[in-house]
Amino acid sequence: MEINRLLKKRQLNVQEQNAVTAHRLMTTAKFWRNAGLPVALVGYGESQGIDWAGSVVLELEVDFPGMPRLYGLILNQAERFIAFEIDTDIDHQCVETVERWEDVTSIQNHAVSQRGTGKGFAVIALQVRREISGS
Repeated sequence: MEINRLLKKRQLNVQEQNAVTAHRLMTTAKFWRNAGLPVALVGYGESQGIDWAGSVVLELEVDFPGMPRLYGLILNQAERFIAFEIDTDIDHQCVETVERWEDVTSIQNHAVSQRGTGKGFAVIALQVRREISGS
């Protein structure tokens, strides 16, 4: 893959770093949109006001050892970043406990242009959400 070859040859410039981040977020968001989310996450999210058609999953780990069965980060339709940790049954159908469902928007990097790093994570994630949801 082109990105892996670039990483091995030299350090990426700011624009390339931003492109890698955007590609990773887009790939993750599209994967979960196409594969379908765990039923427990969908249901709990909806109970918290998540409109999945206008939201994207930026990170989702399933059954990672030592962690709740589902954890990750959502960018919702209102452009709020939601960090979550949810324990479910083994099939991810029913919520057993919610250890975290927190708006973490204020701690995201919203810089449009930052010396040395370019766009902040939040700016890139918002672009991905808008592209995927068409808004």
